[in-house]
Amino acid sequence: MGNAVEVHGLGKMYKLFDKQSDRIWDIFGLDKLRFWDREPKYREFWALRNVDLVVPKGERIGIIGRNGAGKSTLLKLIVGNLKPTEGSVTVNGKIQALLQMGTGFHPEFTGVENIRAALAYAGMEPRKIRDSVDEIIEFSELEDYIHQPVKYYSAGMYSRLAFAVSTALEPDILIIDEVLGAGDAAFTSKCAERMKRLTQDSGATVLFVSHSMDSVLEICDRAILLERGEITHEGTSLEVSKIYNKKIREEEEMRARAKEFRVRHKDVVNIAQADESTQVILFHFVCDGKHPRYSHPVSGCELLCQDKTVSELRPGAPTDDDPSQFTCLLAEKGAMDWSEARKDRQSFYRAYCDQNGSNCHAPFQMAVPIHLASSPLTIQIKARPDSREKVYLEYFDGTAYKRLGQIHDGTTRFEFQLDAAAAPEQPPQEDAPQAPARDDTPPAQDAAAADPEEAADYQQMQKTNSVYGSQELHIEKLDILNAEGASTRSFVTGETIRFQIRLNALQRVERFVAVVCIMARSGKVITQLFCKSEDVGIRGLEGETTLEAALSPMRIGEGEYMVSIGAYKQCDLSRMAEEAAYCVADRSLFFKVQQPFGIRKALGEMLQPCDWRCGEEHCRFDGTTIHSEDTL
Repeated sequence: MGNAVEVHGLGKMYKLFDKQSDRIWDIFGLDKLRFWDREPKYREFWALRNVDLVVPKGERIGIIGRNGAGKSTLLKLIVGNLKPTEGSVTVNGKIQALLQMGTGFHPEFTGVENIRAALAYAGMEPRKIRDSVDEIIEFSELEDYIHQPVKYYSAGMYSRLAFAVSTALEPDILIIDEVLGAGDAAFTSKCAERMKRLTQDSGATVLFVSHSMDSVLEICDRAILLERGEITHEGTSLEVSKIYNKKIREEEEMRARAKEFRVRHKDVVNIAQADESTQVILFHFVCDGKHPRYSHPVSGCELLCQDKTVSELRPGAPTDDDPSQFTCLLAEKGAMDWSEARKDRQSFYRAYCDQNGSNCHAPFQMAVPIHLASSPLTIQIKARPDSREKVYLEYFDGTAYKRLGQIHDGTTRFEFQLDAAAAPEQPPQEDAPQAPARDDTPPAQDAAAADPEEAADYQQMQKTNSVYGSQELHIEKLDILNAEGASTRSFVTGETIRFQIRLNALQRVERFVAVVCIMARSGKVITQLFCKSEDVGIRGLEGETTLEAALSPMRIGEGEYMVSIGAYKQCDLSRMAEEAAYCVADRSLFFKVQQPFGIRKALGEMLQPCDWRCGEEHCRFDGTTIHSEDTL
């Protein structure tokens, strides 16, 4: 049957210039005429690199990934709109590409005029054009607007017309880049059926880019996941979609924790605007001299917390110096001592070597989820240092660079411990030389010190007006746990969610009522959970105790939620007014709920179980137990 598309070692690099004059010198190839001692300043930006992909004829393959991952660049290279910097692209067959909404349509022409013009331009015979026009209009459902200029069409109408025309041409390879995102669900289903018929009837190949996992699952047989210009996963659409959804869920976990941190530490009133989720730590490589005399390749930097990776950087890989990424190299040409990206038999890398950088070092930064910024961290370096020279790794602690240790010969992996206060408030600016520290001893850490995260919780919430009440009874610490007891902020409807509350009575408290209030982002109360202290065996509390409120299964539907937790002196349900409280932590926890994977129908805000009866027959519906493969 053969392959429709073959991609081998594909890479696309853009030169990002600081000055327009340098760009002009490069465009006209005049760099060789420069007789003075400076080069044009530009940064190499690899949108794609080392991409290998084989697409058999008749296959529907989805290409998914975050914004900036390189999806559109890959399609443009396959179509031929861009020339690759390295590698090769082989295409067998005629391509029809929908890379941009309404491509080829004249805004002043009517819909039907654009249909005829597009089909004629593609070389279709006049008789076949007449037969195809009515079918295209019927499929696009634009009968009422087909004689109006397309400049008046909405984005959804554009996408309908563009897709209908492109598929009417029966191409060998159909490439679609997000244009179906403007259509409704019903039209997307029609498109899926049309593409299936194309592949079955004519053996056409489909390459489909979308952020909608539902569309990818419906349309495609196979999928690839692009991350920072490289293919990281490949498999069935279901397999890759699960991996992508897991990564998105982990990001939501970070955002939810960041909101909690901002409420405690930065006094943010509107939680919907709390979007900072990371703290940046700055590192650099230095040597005993001003510049290194030898070349020291570095291929990996990994930051860990409790043996779990929280940030990873691969020098030399695509977009390794992209400033829009929190984790990146600082590799400005003429300022830093990083080499250009290189590749050997093992991996990509950059070398710390003499580049005559004015700042005399090779810096990089690593992003840490903000809730882990005060935790002990470990950094692992993968490098092949030259034994003839000593190279040191240092990090910026907020006031100066501190020595972590030496990158020495004899091994390729190095590990260093950062103390809990490693993350600075603000990293130093990289526009002036940095004097490397020469203290070989890492900063001391008091092993007997109390856990700062636990000890500070109550105090930090109090500073930001998140806590109120008479305070004889404190809420010392709050957390949200999953069924396994792990701290979590992202859940799926039907899972177990547990709210853990640590209380501390500064004087004897005879009784109290614990309340957990779950609210939507709008402030609307979703549900409230009540518990009298005597009902869980607490009759007179002195000192600390821990309560847990569990929803198992959790019947809350998809959405983002915030939680207030309080210990009240009493609770009269017949009164609307709030009761006197010992301690209330107001909107101090945040979590997100997703529908079960593959479920596309809206299940609502709550999934209440229901008993169905017909005469003597009886059944029970429980929405928390449904699965994507269920057909009701």
